[in-house]
Amino acid sequence: MADRARQALGMVGSQAACLVLAALASVVIARSLQPVGRGVYSTAVTVATTSIIVGHLSVEQAQSALWTDPERRKSLAGNSVPLGLVLGTLSGLAGTACVAALGADVLHLPGLSIVAVACLGVPLGVAVNYANNVVLLRGRSHVVNRALLARSLIQCVMLLVLASTVGLTPMLAIAAWIASEAVQLLVFTTMGGTVIRRPNLSLVLTTVVTGARYHLGPASVFLLLYADVFLLGAFTDAEEVGIYTLAVTLAGYSRLLSDVLSQLMLNRQFAFSAAESADVTVRITRIAVLLALASSLVLALSAPVLVSSVYGEAYAGAAPLVALLAPGVMALGASRLPSAYLLRLRRARLVVVPAVIALTVNIALNLLLIPLWGAAGSAVASSLAYTLLAALQTGLFAREAGVAVRVLLPTTADALALFAAVRRCLPHKQAVPSPPPG
Repeated sequence: MADRARQALGMVGSQAACLVLAALASVVIARSLQPVGRGVYSTAVTVATTSIIVGHLSVEQAQSALWTDPERRKSLAGNSVPLGLVLGTLSGLAGTACVAALGADVLHLPGLSIVAVACLGVPLGVAVNYANNVVLLRGRSHVVNRALLARSLIQCVMLLVLASTVGLTPMLAIAAWIASEAVQLLVFTTMGGTVIRRPNLSLVLTTVVTGARYHLGPASVFLLLYADVFLLGAFTDAEEVGIYTLAVTLAGYSRLLSDVLSQLMLNRQFAFSAAESADVTVRITRIAVLLALASSLVLALSAPVLVSSVYGEAYAGAAPLVALLAPGVMALGASRLPSAYLLRLRRARLVVVPAVIALTVNIALNLLLIPLWGAAGSAVASSLAYTLLAALQTGLFAREAGVAVRVLLPTTADALALFAAVRRCLPHKQAVPSPPPG
């Protein structure tokens, strides 16, 4: 338990440093571009990120499902980067073509070129996702920590240099984002996290086919998280999108601790027996609920002061949006482990159906509430849909694992155990011996 707690603290420390760097980068972007420019930047990056998720064919899920077969693990790791670069290239081209067909002006973009540049990062992003998942499945969280730190540091430094010299533009901010993806992939391939080998073509086919069975689920989850950006942009303008996406970014910070916990437990959920996986999921979910609740409360209460003082008065409208998004984001963070357990069962409908239902509800609520309340309506719609997804996934886990939902709720003993584990991992001062008498 102590070893796991130390690993968790190591990941928390690493991601906390990344969070500080990401927050600094976010401030530089927000103050340099102002809401309109930030809206353009966010929309272009969202197009690229959507291309990553829609086009990656859920190979991460296939890797995790197939990882239970030890004989396939070496080839799965070797296939990850080449397969990611190929699928990512095709996906980036498709994303650019979709925006060209739709018309960049519909999304309040200055032209197609900014989308084309953003989509250059799609192959890197897909390969990073695959490599990151393999590293976590191998239990090498320290490599993930270093890759994340390198990524955040490069992006932050580039943004600061550009902002202080030539002046930051949406296009240059996108270039910094692409460079950060490249650095993260470089760390994975040079520090032993994943090794590029000649692809095992038969396993490539098996992986892609297996992932495609699950793909509607993860793709729907992603669209659940980002469809509101596109819908809000269609109904409002780039300025409101810029303010809303800042709120989404800040609300996402509250998932840091629960995400770390989920990543740390991924190896035990897929590399050990089904019974142990269920037991780990139950026990650690209770801790995740505590962490998600505490993080969301702290962020929602601090947002009114944080937003105006750090990002400027132009973004003051983001603070109430953070509070509206917080309940749904908290629910998503608390349900990470149950959702991963469902993937282990290799029954695609358990992954796909909850995500599709939540996405459908999200789109319907956004279409209903955005015309009435603008960004606030989008925040309410998204928060309700996130909570629905978490409830559906948790209910399915409880049914499949044969446990009652109430056993996933934290108790006083869980809170005390978490506090004790943290204390054991903190450095203690050695007692100074008393001088001898006389």
